[in-house]
Amino acid sequence: MTPRGRTTNSAAGFKALAFSASGQIVVAATALASVRIYTELLDRAEFGLAMVAMGVVALLDGLVVMALNQTLLSLCVPLSDCAQQREIATRLGWLLFRPIAAALVLLALALAALDLFHPVQTLILAAPWLALAYLAEEIAKTTMLSPMMARREFSRFSFWTGAEAMITLAFTAATLTFLRADALGFLTGLVAGRLTTTLAFTALMCGFGYFDGATAKPAPREVAQALEYGLAVSAMAPLGWIGAYLDRYAVSLFAGLAGSGAYSAAGGLLSRPYSITTAILTNYFRPLLFHRRDAEDFLTHARRRLAQWLATAAAIGTAGAVAIALLAKTIALVALAPAFRDGAAPIMTILALAQTFAIMTHAVDNAILATGASASLLKTQAGIGAVALALVPAGAFWGGGFGAALGRAAVEAVKFAAAFALSRRALAPAAAVLAPAQ
Repeated sequence: MTPRGRTTNSAAGFKALAFSASGQIVVAATALASVRIYTELLDRAEFGLAMVAMGVVALLDGLVVMALNQTLLSLCVPLSDCAQQREIATRLGWLLFRPIAAALVLLALALAALDLFHPVQTLILAAPWLALAYLAEEIAKTTMLSPMMARREFSRFSFWTGAEAMITLAFTAATLTFLRADALGFLTGLVAGRLTTTLAFTALMCGFGYFDGATAKPAPREVAQALEYGLAVSAMAPLGWIGAYLDRYAVSLFAGLAGSGAYSAAGGLLSRPYSITTAILTNYFRPLLFHRRDAEDFLTHARRRLAQWLATAAAIGTAGAVAIALLAKTIALVALAPAFRDGAAPIMTILALAQTFAIMTHAVDNAILATGASASLLKTQAGIGAVALALVPAGAFWGGGFGAALGRAAVEAVKFAAAFALSRRALAPAAAVLAPAQ
C-alpha cells in the first residue's frame, strides 16, 4: 500500500472512531450527571434497591440483548445487501421475542393470582410487565442497530444512543420527582424513556415498515447459525454478570441496601466512563475483527487487530486509573449527593484498577469469539466465575464496600490473565498449534 493509501485509511479510521465516540461521550456525560441526580432524588436504601434491580436488567441484557446483538453482527457483517440484513435481523428478533413474551405474561399472571391469597410487593408485581416492555423495545432496537453497526454507520448509531441516554435520564428524573421517589419509579421512568426513544427513532431512521415480514420464518440455515453462535454468547452472560454485579449484591448482604447504595453510586461513577470506553472501542474494532473471518490470513489479521485494541484499551484504562487515584475525592464531592460521599474515594480508586483489567479482557474475549472458540471461552469464564463467587463475598464480609472492591479487582486481574492465555492458543498459527502433538 502506498503512503497516500495508508494516510487515507488512517484518516478514515480516525473519522470512524470519532463518530463512534461522539454518541458514547454524550452517554458518558449523561450517565455521570444521572448519578448526582438520582442520589439527590433517592435515599441510600432506595438507590441501593434500584441498583440491585438494575443488576437484573443487566442480566436480561446479557442473556437476550447482547447475545442477539453479537449474533446479528456475525451474520450481517459478511452481507452487503441491506435488505438481507434487515430480513435476517427482524425475523430472528421476532423468533427470540415470542417465547420470552409468553413466559413473562405467564409469570405476571401467576404473581397476580398469588397476590389474591398472599400480598406481593408492588415492585415484584410490576416487574414482569416492565421486563416485557423493556425487552420488546431492546430487541426491536437491536434488529435495527446491529445491521447499522455491521455497515459501520457510526454517525447514525451515535446519534441514536446519545439521544437515548438524555431522553431516558429526563423520563426517569421526572418520574422520581413527580410520581414516586423509589425503585419502582426509577425502573418505570427508565423503561418509559427507552420505549419512547425506540419508537421515535424507528420512525425517524428506519420507518415502521422496517418490520414488515418479521413474523415470517427465517431460513433453517440462519436459525442454525444463530443458535450455534447465540447460545454460547448467552451462556456466558451469567458468568460476565457475576464479575460485574456480584459485588453490589454481596455488599447488600453484608452491609444492607443503604451500604449497597453508597457502593453502587461510587462504582457507577467509575463504570460509566469505562463502559463508554469499551463501547467506543468495541464499535470500532469488533466489525474489523469479523470483516475477514473467511479469509485465509484471518489469524494474522485478528492478531494485529487484537494488539491494536488491547494497546488502546490498556493505555486509556491506565490513564483513567491514575486520574481517579488523584481526583477521587474531588469527583465524589461534585458527582455524589452528601449522603453518598463517605468512603467513596478509596472504593473508586480500587474499582478503577478493576475496570482497566475489564476493558482489556473485553478486547481479548471478542478476538476469541471471532475465531469461533466460544466453547473454550465459556469454560474459562466458568472457572473465573467460581473464583468471583469466593473472593467478592469474602471481601464484602471482611471490609464492606472497600473489601468487595478489592475482591473484584483481584477477579478482573485473574480473568484477564486467563483470557489472554486462551487467546494466544486460539490465534496461534496452525503449525504452532499442531507442533506439540507431533
